Amino acid sequence: MTQEVYDLLEPCIEGKSANDAVFTWSNGKPVKDFRETWRQLIEASEGISSNLLLHDFRRSATRNLLAAGVNQDVAMRITGHKTASMFSRYNIVAESDLAEAAEKLELKRSATKAKAEQQTQRAEIGRKLDAKQSSST
Repeated sequence: MTQEVYDLLEPCIEGKSANDAVFTWSNGKPVKDFRETWRQLIEASEGISSNLLLHDFRRSATRNLLAAGVNQDVAMRITGHKTASMFSRYNIVAESDLAEAAEKLELKRSATKAKAEQQTQRAEIGRKLDAKQSSST
């Protein structure tokens, strides 16, 4: 947990025991369903799509974790996915991901080809040197 997240959550746990819910209503009862509150927040917000779902943040977190290079097993623990199958449903592949993969593959292919050409040139130089040495002896 980052310090920023801890600082945001600290007021939520103040005065609570380890078994108490982190998120509670003002009357102290645990938040179990906040769809109505979410709807009100979206309506009160300007510039935010009314189609935005709280669940969209889980999908964004999944993509951001993988894009940052976080191991899938670690990312699954963070996002709460219990199976790789469910996790993969949140890892939506974008067209830019496919383009990036093609670019990486082309770079790898070019590097491999260049290395093979370099080895061929070295071998040819070696053969010429051997031939020159053989003819001079």
